Amino acid sequence: MNETLSPPRHPRIITVSGSHSGVGKTLLATLLIKILPGFAAIKISHADLMVFVTDDLAEIMREGKDTRALKEAGAGEVILIRAGERDVSDALSLAFDMVYKAGSPGVIIEGNAAARLLKPDISFFVTDTALSGIKPDAMSVLDKTDVVVLNPQAAACPPGAVSELEKALRARNPTAMICPMERFSSPDEEILRLLKPLE
Repeated sequence: MNETLSPPRHPRIITVSGSHSGVGKTLLATLLIKILPGFAAIKISHADLMVFVTDDLAEIMREGKDTRALKEAGAGEVILIRAGERDVSDALSLAFDMVYKAGSPGVIIEGNAAARLLKPDISFFVTDTALSGIKPDAMSVLDKTDVVVLNPQAAACPPGAVSELEKALRARNPTAMICPMERFSSPDEEILRLLKPLE
């Protein structure tokens, strides 16, 4: 009897980028991991003079590191990349090989560089209270993102700032879904529907 084998499915790709450091990218990535069990996670950190790609558990689980938060949230495989802008593409290729070998159904990649380089299945952009001061490279990611996640807790949020931010976001990216971070803590039906095709 001839049995036809299906080729292995390529992992789904989610990117999580943001307006600046400390805005809540890792928080969103951990919430997504809890909704999508078994997904791998890749954390990209900027480092000009080196290329470093590892899934070594001792490195991943260092106290206070974002990679530890990703692993503790339930990521099946966590990979850390440290690379400069010109080396991120090669580093991501190595990391994708590791994800593929681990058999993960998908991968959540935290870092703006990935959102610029890849065509993810879905992209998220985290911001807080204003678009002023966002670097041009982050703004280019915002312009093409699928979901903008508002995290006003990341900054002192004056009254009315969120509604003004939503207007500014809508002017830059009229098609993106805009929602608060809290909706990922206890996902409602719309959030679950959004993520269902990635399972």
